[in-house]
Amino acid sequence: MCANSTTSSKEQRTRVFIASANAVLKQCGATAVEEFQIKFPFDNLLVDHLNNWVKFAVLSRAKNLAIELEPEDLRCCKHDRHVFPFELFDKQSMSRLEAIHLGFVSLKAQPNFSGFPNLKALDLRIVDVSSNDLQLVLSSCSNLERLSIVMCHPHDGIRVSLPRRQHLHVAHSCINKIHFISKNLRTFVYDGFMVPLDLSESLQLGHVEMKFPSLTLEHAITELPRAMLHAQNLNLSAGMTLKVFYLPEGVTKFSHLKYLQLRLYFSGQDNLLSLASFLKGAPLLEELDIHFLRRSFPLNDFEKLSIRSLPPCRHGHLKRVLITGFHGARGEIELAAHVADNSTRLQALVIDPVMRGVNRNMLTLTPEGRAMYWDLARKNAKKYLARRVAQGARFDVL
Repeated sequence: MCANSTTSSKEQRTRVFIASANAVLKQCGATAVEEFQIKFPFDNLLVDHLNNWVKFAVLSRAKNLAIELEPEDLRCCKHDRHVFPFELFDKQSMSRLEAIHLGFVSLKAQPNFSGFPNLKALDLRIVDVSSNDLQLVLSSCSNLERLSIVMCHPHDGIRVSLPRRQHLHVAHSCINKIHFISKNLRTFVYDGFMVPLDLSESLQLGHVEMKFPSLTLEHAITELPRAMLHAQNLNLSAGMTLKVFYLPEGVTKFSHLKYLQLRLYFSGQDNLLSLASFLKGAPLLEELDIHFLRRSFPLNDFEKLSIRSLPPCRHGHLKRVLITGFHGARGEIELAAHVADNSTRLQALVIDPVMRGVNRNMLTLTPEGRAMYWDLARKNAKKYLARRVAQGARFDVL
């Protein structure tokens, strides 16, 4: 059941939706349904009807339940939420549900809540829920495989064991600490501020995507490996302030990481070479993609600046490196040179001056000026890097 967006006034649109929904359900009668969805911007006029519709879903033996009530303007009714009616479910109906999607509702679990024993997927978006209620719900769903928490603000930390969970998504949520115990977790997606995180017991963690508005290199190198010890692929996007940083001896490393993608908005261009710490912190890394998302200025001969280097740190597993948004600046050259000099098994180094995933017009240049800018970046790449790439390895400047 979905809204008709062409109805003129908000109140009229809501009344039309209510009448249409009730007519549809009356026509369905006692027909069994596999999936039941309510999708309409929240309005107080809906309150008296929502529980009746959920009751219909229960009586219809629905396995998938979706209640999506996100309003058109969150500011107008941020304190008004429909309370999810746990009381309408008995043990039999709870055991039937396999997927629940809730948007803009309030979760207040009863003390005697017995859980959804066969629930495999739970999606919470803009849900008002306390840390205690969230933990109670999650700990009572022992077969949960997929969990998504978006724009929910329980504020306190969450610690829960979900042995069957395979996919976890947390975004734009105020959670002070995240500790999930799940040996079968395979995918983790996070978008938000850096908080204490513990997925160290997830032995099969294959793919991780993380996006931070702000992150220090020190946290990225020292905290993330402890949090995700078994991660194999990591996509990391962040606004990062780069400072001189040397990886201390004896710290936990990304001991299983094979693929690393960095998407960086950065400040501290002169310290780009410090990103080489990722190589030392991921000794088994085989593929490295670096996407610079900030304009830099190509190094010119008249600047007479030396190309700095770090002490040798051989990396025996890195095979392929891609660097985009390479503008031929001093720091970019130093980082790429360090990678080329120390990667003993390198098979391919690819340099692309074009920034990926950003508006090309951010360079504020004419098409002709942009072409000249990129040509100078390509010239610097060939001048400073070509001779450093190991014999037999492919060196491409796009």
